[in-house]
Amino acid sequence: MPIRVRWLALVLLSAGVGVTHAQAPGPDYMMLDTAKTSTMQKELQDAADRGYRLVPGQGSWLLSAILEKSAEELPPIDYLLLATSKSSTMQKEMNDAAANGYRFASVLGIGGEVVICMERRRVVTARTHEQKLLATTKIGTMEKELLAEVANGYRFVGQTVFVNWMGGSEYVAILERPVP
Repeated sequence: MPIRVRWLALVLLSAGVGVTHAQAPGPDYMMLDTAKTSTMQKELQDAADRGYRLVPGQGSWLLSAILEKSAEELPPIDYLLLATSKSSTMQKEMNDAAANGYRFASVLGIGGEVVICMERRRVVTARTHEQKLLATTKIGTMEKELLAEVANGYRFVGQTVFVNWMGGSEYVAILERPVP
């Protein structure tokens, strides 16, 4: 585990220092860090089966995840990781996952491949939302496209960057809307 990951885990785990015994127990945190998407998929699902949930708003050059376990009982959840180096492939994979009840949860890794995490309640197996990726190399174009899709009922839920083999970057906004 890299030093910076250990440091972050230490900071998160020590956040409860000074808590008196009269207070309710706070959340518990777990850090996952691996080089392989398949290993992350297994470890993420194992943690979910023990009551941990992905903390939103992640995304780094590492394939890592911070999870939180609440003191309250949560319904069972399934996670699905999607990894690709092309935004068009990611759009197709996200649509396929959404057809089985999954929704965007977080970006877990950016690098040779972008790794997106999708989630669903275990009892949900039908589409509840549509996912849409907007991809462009120009921020001005992204703003125009984003505003047009918001007018169509979509909302912004995440962003990432796809880096191509020639060094160019494609900015990607992740949108979703409930199915009618």
